[in-house]
Amino acid sequence: MTLRTRLLIAIIALVSSSIIVMGLISVNVAVNNSTDALTESARSKLINQEEQTREALGEYFGFIESQIRTKSYSLTIVDAAQEFIAAFDQYSAQRGQVSSGQIAQLESYYNNDFRSRYNDLNSKELTDAASLLNGLPDTSLALQYDFIGGSQYPLGEKDKLDSPSNNSDYARVHSKYHPTLRGFLQEFEYYDIFIADVQSGNIVYSVFKELDYATSLRSGPYANSGIGEVFSKALTATDPNQVFFTEFKQYRPSYDALAGFASSPIYANGEMVAVLIFQMPMDHLNGLLTHKQKWVEYGFGDSGETYIVGQNNLLVTESRFFLEDQAGYINAIRSRFPNEAREVESRGTTIGIQPVTSQSVKNALRGQKGFTTVEDYRGVEVFSAYAPIEVGGISLAVLAEIDVEEALRPAKELRNKLIISSLLEMVVLLTIAAVITYIMANRLIAPLKKLGEACEGLTTGEGDLTLRLSRSRIPEIHRITQSFNIFIGQIREIIAQVKTDADALSSASQQLSTVTTQSAHISDEQRTQTSMVATAMIELSSSIDDVARSTVDTSEKSLEAQRSLNENMERADMAAENIKLLVSLINDSSEVISSLKNEVNQITTVLNVITSIADQTNLLALNAAIEAARAGEAGRGFSVVADEVRALATRSQESTVEISKLVEVMNQSSQKSVERMERAAAAADGGIHLVDLVTVAMDELAATLKSVLALTDTVSTATVEQNATSDSVVDNVNRINSMAQEVSEGASQTSQSADELARIAEHTKELVARFKV
Repeated sequence: MTLRTRLLIAIIALVSSSIIVMGLISVNVAVNNSTDALTESARSKLINQEEQTREALGEYFGFIESQIRTKSYSLTIVDAAQEFIAAFDQYSAQRGQVSSGQIAQLESYYNNDFRSRYNDLNSKELTDAASLLNGLPDTSLALQYDFIGGSQYPLGEKDKLDSPSNNSDYARVHSKYHPTLRGFLQEFEYYDIFIADVQSGNIVYSVFKELDYATSLRSGPYANSGIGEVFSKALTATDPNQVFFTEFKQYRPSYDALAGFASSPIYANGEMVAVLIFQMPMDHLNGLLTHKQKWVEYGFGDSGETYIVGQNNLLVTESRFFLEDQAGYINAIRSRFPNEAREVESRGTTIGIQPVTSQSVKNALRGQKGFTTVEDYRGVEVFSAYAPIEVGGISLAVLAEIDVEEALRPAKELRNKLIISSLLEMVVLLTIAAVITYIMANRLIAPLKKLGEACEGLTTGEGDLTLRLSRSRIPEIHRITQSFNIFIGQIREIIAQVKTDADALSSASQQLSTVTTQSAHISDEQRTQTSMVATAMIELSSSIDDVARSTVDTSEKSLEAQRSLNENMERADMAAENIKLLVSLINDSSEVISSLKNEVNQITTVLNVITSIADQTNLLALNAAIEAARAGEAGRGFSVVADEVRALATRSQESTVEISKLVEVMNQSSQKSVERMERAAAAADGGIHLVDLVTVAMDELAATLKSVLALTDTVSTATVEQNATSDSVVDNVNRINSMAQEVSEGASQTSQSADELARIAEHTKELVARFKV
């Protein structure tokens, strides 16, 4: 993967991650703020709805309280109560004993009409409804038969009977007051209105005529029910204006539906004679809490509702969700409340059946007021505003709730819109970032690419040391290119100096080779001449016996020998001079090679410096990579650059190692040349010494010849001495010949060293020729 690609990926990843993080933060902040605002809005709205509902309930219960109070001390009700009580006590005697057939017919009504209706409305069957008749007195049985069991009107319409077909006082009183009270009930939608005798507890009048009619609230089957409770409370009244309420409880005569009662004492002549009881209109109360099922118009949205919960934690008003979708509601609560679901399905109502045990209900029933988030009776999370309401000493919980999902739906929609807009922004910004990154990457990669091509050129091809990298406007890249240019400049100077020294060395080696060749020729001539001297001396020695006979001939021979000796001496001097010149050239060559060695050592030093710089560059690149790794995603791009710089440093080290190897070869070759030059110089010094010895011998021979010429006359007497002298001359000549041989061998070695030096020079030239300077 190229650096450009890595930079593109790194920058795009950085930009995208930044956009995603900022988008998430923005979305989160916006959603949180909107959620808080919507929650506060829901809180204010629900609290306001709860307060309005509670106020409406207070007005409603206050209205009932006012009505029952007004009715209880109205003359009509006072007179009706007195007349009904008196007529009730006389009814059995006036209409006659109830027959067994009438009782059977009444029992049939209980077991058939009432029980069937009851079982239709309840999941738990009522098996023996007629048992509710047990213990009822004859008057109660007679009135229930005449107004309920024997009435021609069906179940639920018994209130249509104004008077039974008898002439009893009760029938007269009933026909007198019933139409008025029935009209009042229908107008104000009460479920039922009762008048109960204080003394006996008998319900002497009922508009709707259910099973509680004509029974005693002191000892009858319903004495412990809600109506019995509210009757008992009224008996404690100390003021005719007092009104009492009871909790909403299941009431058997109303098929165990939820029923609430209000009561007020009826006074006549300052004495409590009866109790007026209203069975509160649940439909009206339910309509008040369900807002006539116009929840959307009243601002409750799709899931908002208000409802009342009694002390028994049962709904007092209908559930909105049941009214809107009965089947869906039943399915929703079936897993949580299976028995209640069956009963709701049977009765067609949730009032008095659906348990509500949320924390908001518990708090309200404890007298607390507030707002919270709870799980409602459906198992759905809702915002809930709750408060208690006191009605005649009875505590009820009033709640206004809405689904959290609906209340916060705008926040969810806002989140979705923000996510979509953030994605669109990310696409646009990523496109812009990709273009900018591509341009920047090209500008960043271009100098690095040139640097790489320059390094490749040094390791391959002709090694152009004249190449220079152009200035980069990026400071870090500029420092790299500047250091590279300085380094290449230093290498160029070194290679140029080595090339110059190699040329000088090659020239010197060629001159040395020529001189050594000449020295070899001179040495050969000298050896030839010494051989001739040796032969002449041998001949002289053999002719010593004839010296005496031919002095003239000896003199001539001596003169000839003297001339030859003089020539040999001149040649010896020339050989000495040539050898000295050879030594001088060898020393010069040695100095040149030593200088070359020093230059090579300087190259080695520079290469060590370069190696150190590469090591430091590599270390700096490694440190930069570590710092980039610490910086995480923000330093990934710089980490890539650090890796490339470290790779370049590594390649510089490899190139330096290769140059070091070449310089080592040059150093070794120079060392060998120096050693061989030193040996050649030593051999030349030995040749000079031998030539000096030959010169001395020649001088001695010349003196001897002079003595021969001087003593020609006394040759015979000096024959022995001459013979000894000739032997000495022969020995000296042999020594000269031997020395000449050694000089020739030294010249040969010098020639070989010169050739080796020339070869090293050529090899050095080949090495430096790889670089263009």
